[in-house]
Amino acid sequence: KQSPRLNEVLRLIARQGGFLGRKGDGEPGVKSIWLGLQRIRDVAAGIKYAKESHDL
Repeated sequence: KQSPRLNEVLRLIARQGGFLGRKGDGEPGVKSIWLGLQRIRDVAAGIKYAKESHDL
């Protein structure tokens, strides 16, 4: 299986930041990508905390 293209990855990240990706929306902006990265970072920190604290 091939890795996803950069554009696909950016859209997935931006969706976490509120980008809807509708037909007429165009490409995601900096703000939605930034918010998506923050959300992903928070989820990763939560998973790390859960593993360290609860021996998952």
